[in-house]
Amino acid sequence: MSLLSSTQGTPERVWSLVSLLAGNHGEMTRIEAEAWLNPGFLSAGTVVSEKQSAFAQVLGAATSLGAIEVEADTLRLATSLHPECFVGFCDWVHDRLSRLDSATTDAVVLETFAWVAVESDRKGGTGWISEETSSTFADAADRALPEGEDDDGGRRMNTTKLSAWRRWLFCLGLMTPLPLPSQQQPHHPLVDGRLARELERAGVERGKKISAGDLLAVLAVRMPYLDGGRIYVQTMRRIGHAPASRRLSPVLSAALRNLHDEGVIELQRPGDSGDLVHLSADQPYRFESFQSVVIRGLV
Repeated sequence: MSLLSSTQGTPERVWSLVSLLAGNHGEMTRIEAEAWLNPGFLSAGTVVSEKQSAFAQVLGAATSLGAIEVEADTLRLATSLHPECFVGFCDWVHDRLSRLDSATTDAVVLETFAWVAVESDRKGGTGWISEETSSTFADAADRALPEGEDDDGGRRMNTTKLSAWRRWLFCLGLMTPLPLPSQQQPHHPLVDGRLARELERAGVERGKKISAGDLLAVLAVRMPYLDGGRIYVQTMRRIGHAPASRRLSPVLSAALRNLHDEGVIELQRPGDSGDLVHLSADQPYRFESFQSVVIRGLV
């Protein structure tokens, strides 16, 4: 089962299964694990438990990610995964998904986000997202994705998978929920937290000035679904969008503005500076462009 077709395999449930195995020396039988995660309860003297399909989908999502390996009736934690907290697990999932190519089913998670970022740049802002219904958004995303089918034989993105997609993006720190009417898209791209975390994980030195170009080079590798990254560029070519030279997308621009305002980074533009990188005009802001960045304080 793929990550999005395992609709009951939420990030929190997969994390629970990963934590369970980690607390049992990285190995358990399927029967033992299911008993722990789906213990059931007494109702009118009868033991009632969640449908067995729920655990199957949690296990399906975990194996699709490569977090858990199944051999006969034994579940084993991946040797690359050393979970200490949910945040660390989300980092591991982010790294895993960022490395996938289009031939891999679960690549759809970040490919769809890259489409959101590219489409926002093409339309000059992110306001279009909340104007879409779940159906129109899913249809547009599916048309923009590389050709192929999910492992269930269906579309790579539809309204059912859209809910699972949102949950995993919340986990990755790339999206935030919005209090919108049910017919509108109740989510918005927000990559501030992930961006700050990736700068810290990349070992960018605090207090040191780096050029805008160097900053973007780091982000293109660690967040390949944003400007200049592998997935972003592939999406751009696929939908036929050519961005303005040295201007960042609304999604990345908003993140840099927010982190500057929060004191996490300091965007700098000397009075006579050249080699400027321009921010998107998605909203009025005192910084329209910058030449360098100083990392002040990270997550």
